[in-house]
Amino acid sequence: MKTSIKVRDLTLKNILIILSYAALLVLGVIYFESIFQYLGELLNIIQPFIIGFILAFIFNIPMKFFEKKLAIQNKKKRRVVSAILSVLLILLVLLLVVMVVVPQVIENVRTLIDNLPSIFAQAEKWLNYVFEEIRLSPDLLDKINEFQTRFAQTFISTLTAWAPNIASGVSHITTSVINIFMGFVMAIYMIFSKDKLIRQVKKFAHALFNDQHYQYISEVVKLTGTTFENFLAGQLTESIIIGVLCYIGCMILDIPYASIAAIVIGFTNIIPYFGPIIGAVISSALILFVSPVKALIFLVFSTLLQQFESNLIYPHVVGNSVGLSALWVLFAVSVGGGLFGIPGMVFGLPTFSVIYELLRRWTNYRLEVKRNLTKKQEEIVE
Repeated sequence: MKTSIKVRDLTLKNILIILSYAALLVLGVIYFESIFQYLGELLNIIQPFIIGFILAFIFNIPMKFFEKKLAIQNKKKRRVVSAILSVLLILLVLLLVVMVVVPQVIENVRTLIDNLPSIFAQAEKWLNYVFEEIRLSPDLLDKINEFQTRFAQTFISTLTAWAPNIASGVSHITTSVINIFMGFVMAIYMIFSKDKLIRQVKKFAHALFNDQHYQYISEVVKLTGTTFENFLAGQLTESIIIGVLCYIGCMILDIPYASIAAIVIGFTNIIPYFGPIIGAVISSALILFVSPVKALIFLVFSTLLQQFESNLIYPHVVGNSVGLSALWVLFAVSVGGGLFGIPGMVFGLPTFSVIYELLRRWTNYRLEVKRNLTKKQEEIVE
């Protein structure tokens, strides 16, 4: 009798849980736009915390390295010194970028602006030459001229419409700079208070979940942290190496806008698979207006550089940090980019890698359970 009452209570509990989830799902569908709007506002409010967490995660990568290498017996002191060295290292890298790279970029941008009239004149000369050689019909020329007129009018009207948004754009940039600064301060606090924060999160998780769920969640968090850490460390290191090699190669080959091309190549290389192609196309298009021959040379050089990176640098620097085949890498980057743009292309790969590994473990577990069940059934039959 007691067993049937327990079963009835358990069944009633499951029914209530299912009904609650169904009600929440229905409400979510009905008020989707409002919920999405509130979530967007919430993300804007907690943006400094998100930036701080990401920066703290990046700071933690060199911090772990220093913790392993420093010969300080006291664990607390070693962690504090490692945190200080990690922050100083990141600041030193940023300082070098500002002192070395930024002046070069400013000079290249100034040169590009000065060359804009000649670039437009050269483009117009090419177009006129093409039209004269092809000898287009008068009707088609009229349509082209009409398209140019409409395009110019549309361009001017678009600029006019954007003019009132300049103030809001400046305000948005100012807000972003403030959020980044606040995030940096929070990241420093997080990195120095890492042990305390981890203990608090573990304590809360212990109180919220039972031991089995807590153990599973801990494994998932550990897997996620390791995967993202290895991926970001490898990709950032590889991007810096590729950017430096690209700059050296451009200087040797006398490629115009060398620093801009190197930054574009290094930055886009963070994006797996599609990044090198995007960087090469953007840089080649920029160089094309100055010298088509140099643009072709750069395109060949960037292709050879990417082959060198794929076959030598990537296996040693990044290695098998994500553990996915080329097909799944392409799938993860495509889906991530389609859903969340460039951030999705960057973080879609490690995210999918975690999902893939969890599915692999679950599949192996289920197969093992089925094998054990089959063995027991065979033993019973025997």
